[in-house]
Amino acid sequence: MLIGGGAAVAGLGAATFVLRKKIKNFIDKRTVLASFSATPPLVPHDAEREKTTLYVGKDGGPAANVDTALSRLGGMNKVIGVDDVVVIKVSAQWWNQGMTNVASVKRAIEHILEIPGFKGEVVVFENTHFHFPDKKVDDPARGLTRAWTHPSDRNVDVPGWNKLGDLVPHFAGLNAPVSFYGLVDGGGSDLAGDPWFDPEHTHGVYGGDDRGPISAGEARDGYHWDFDKVFRLRRSRIAHAQTPLTWPRFTSPRSGLVVDLKDGVMRRENGALVKDGRPLKFINMTTANEHGSTGFTGACKSPMGLLDMSAGALGNHPRVAGYQSVHYFGRTGRPHPERDPTWRMAGPLAFWNNNVRRADLYLTCAEWVAVTPNQGYDGSDDMRHHAACAKQVGHVVAGTDPVAIDAWCVKHLVAPLAEKYKDMLVLDDPDSKTSKFLRYFRQAAGWGTLDEKLVTVVV
Repeated sequence: MLIGGGAAVAGLGAATFVLRKKIKNFIDKRTVLASFSATPPLVPHDAEREKTTLYVGKDGGPAANVDTALSRLGGMNKVIGVDDVVVIKVSAQWWNQGMTNVASVKRAIEHILEIPGFKGEVVVFENTHFHFPDKKVDDPARGLTRAWTHPSDRNVDVPGWNKLGDLVPHFAGLNAPVSFYGLVDGGGSDLAGDPWFDPEHTHGVYGGDDRGPISAGEARDGYHWDFDKVFRLRRSRIAHAQTPLTWPRFTSPRSGLVVDLKDGVMRRENGALVKDGRPLKFINMTTANEHGSTGFTGACKSPMGLLDMSAGALGNHPRVAGYQSVHYFGRTGRPHPERDPTWRMAGPLAFWNNNVRRADLYLTCAEWVAVTPNQGYDGSDDMRHHAACAKQVGHVVAGTDPVAIDAWCVKHLVAPLAEKYKDMLVLDDPDSKTSKFLRYFRQAAGWGTLDEKLVTVVV
């Protein structure tokens, strides 16, 4: 009887906890603050501090456009030193116009290798948020999924190649100091079974490897989750939207040097990590596409592939209960999710830039872009794959200010082609989704130029 009574009390306690959680969620959804969806202010610009220059290559093909943009910048050696460890982030979760143009990536790598006396190395990396479960947990190819392995009809532009992964054997065959690493999230996901336009999961399974975050003192590769640095915004009368800071650590497959995106280059000695002293340089090579949640996806949104999407909803690791992953930061749980301020994800993305690492150089490779036509498209495929949504614009834009780059690409490359959802790309409208996203990024970051008078464009 005593044992049975104890079990009953425990069951009652669990039921009470579940009921309390349901009540809290009920109140949270019904007391969402108007300020959570309010248009962000346009923070005044500092005319001296926020001047920036963009360098544009166009109409020569993706490789030649990289040549032109970098030439106008003054050459890759304006950014990269001869001893640098260079990490290049590409976009690879989606293929065709959803991925970074392969010829552009190839040519950017070649520019680094052509720096006179270059003695450093290059690691090309990305977190597609997918992985191959049958590969060993320490295999750097475990996360080289999706566009790395899926053939593409557009955005390759190298004769005989058809996917982003063709870069791997090419540079291996040259014995060049170039390697490739696929990051894998630390926690599992409730979305792991989703088909993601690949129902057989031939090109990876969504979610992490369930190892969780790197613990203090651990020297392994993986993700840091920092619950002392959380981006938080009041969402309702009783709750906040909140996202922990996350960043990756990974090992160069070629040299064995360890790259911690926040703490720099290290090496392993007697099972511990020590500073190596080599400079770490970060190049972000991204796409330019219409996006339903943010209006536009480009340089500002690209760090979505550098953080851990399992560190919050819909991640199922117990430590992230009550947190939102960045992609769900603006969600309220109320009916009509299309009305949610999904552009609020700009906040934690800006916070990531300030607390982990800003790119030393952005290259937005807008060879093919995606927009939704007036008649829509067959929903059996994603818009970033669909031929009906593909527009060839033939540009590469280089610079160091992602806000200015995105604004220029929206105004001059994507908005002029927009059809069904053109209203969300109007930068002159403060209430358009793209304006809200870029304004909020700038507000949260404390930097980023939206004033055209402060932007010099070298074409």
